[in-house]
Amino acid sequence: MKYSLAIAATFGLLLSANTFAATEISAQQAMQQHRVSIGALSLGHNVVSPDDATAQVSKLADERGATSYQIIAMHEPGDNSSMHINAILYR
Repeated sequence: MKYSLAIAATFGLLLSANTFAATEISAQQAMQQHRVSIGALSLGHNVVSPDDATAQVSKLADERGATSYQIIAMHEPGDNSSMHINAILYR
């Protein structure tokens, strides 16, 4: 019984992990929701697409305790090098 309860609890936590992931918001949403900036981040290594950038920013925002983030700049160079992204983190 304890074993099945532990499995069910673990499975539930895994499914709910995405529920608590930081979400992307706009500047207008940040102002309307009175979000508090808790910092900023920049990415410039191993970012290959806009989807990859969003995923990496979301992951880092989670690690830093942010509930949301706003990507303020996304520069895609003309050559095949990594994209550069700047974001603001909010709580």
